[in-house]
Amino acid sequence: MVRVIAFYRWRAGATFDHDYYGSQYMPMVRQWLMPHGLLALECDRYLAAVPCEDGEIIAATNAYFSSVDTAKAALKAVGGMLQSHVTRYTNLQPEIRLALVSRFGAAAAFGPRPDEVTGRTVPPT
Repeated sequence: MVRVIAFYRWRAGATFDHDYYGSQYMPMVRQWLMPHGLLALECDRYLAAVPCEDGEIIAATNAYFSSVDTAKAALKAVGGMLQSHVTRYTNLQPEIRLALVSRFGAAAAFGPRPDEVTGRTVPPT
């Protein structure tokens, strides 16, 4: 399994609307990526120091796909749409990373799980 991570680093003068990000943007992301192999989608609001320090990660999106090729194809297909909405919730630019996912410990012991977003079974890796 591959996780595409889009994360946001704080900088002085930045804004980030976590409410819009979670309630408006994430449903659109799910809708756009599901036809391109999305298995699961999460958004994280990091517990940052107050005030935030420059470079501190404050939020992230985690999108899961079955393979690197599927993830790259999905980003190519809808990346422009995703990027065009960023200014609606922040003046920061997301940093994108791809990661191979391995599950260990208690999470791996549970085996396949139904994904909350798609209803598909997500196999353990």
